[in-house]
Amino acid sequence: MAPLMRLVRTQSLRVPQRWARGYSSTTEPRSAHSQWYASMLPGMIPVALLGSAVYLGLQLLRSQLDHEKFLDEAREQVRQLEEEVDRLQQERALQRPAVSSSPNPASKWWPW
Repeated sequence: MAPLMRLVRTQSLRVPQRWARGYSSTTEPRSAHSQWYASMLPGMIPVALLGSAVYLGLQLLRSQLDHEKFLDEAREQVRQLEEEVDRLQQERALQRPAVSSSPNPASKWWPW
């Protein structure tokens, strides 16, 4: 009975040969596609990583330069608006004494 149990036990643990897939078996020739991918893919990974790093770096640089350009344009616009405000304040200061020297009879009717 013991040899029978040993036979059953070893037979149940074995995987039938037709279901087993031999990845490293040299008995079957590799297809041309699998051979090409096996030879090219390991070399393509560093190229893809380097290309992605360069692309992302250039995108970051472009973003920073675009932001700097926007800030320069915004500063120039603010400078122009400040000059216009200063010019208008000077014009207002020059016109104010002329307006205050003329008597306004309508202001006597309103106490505030």
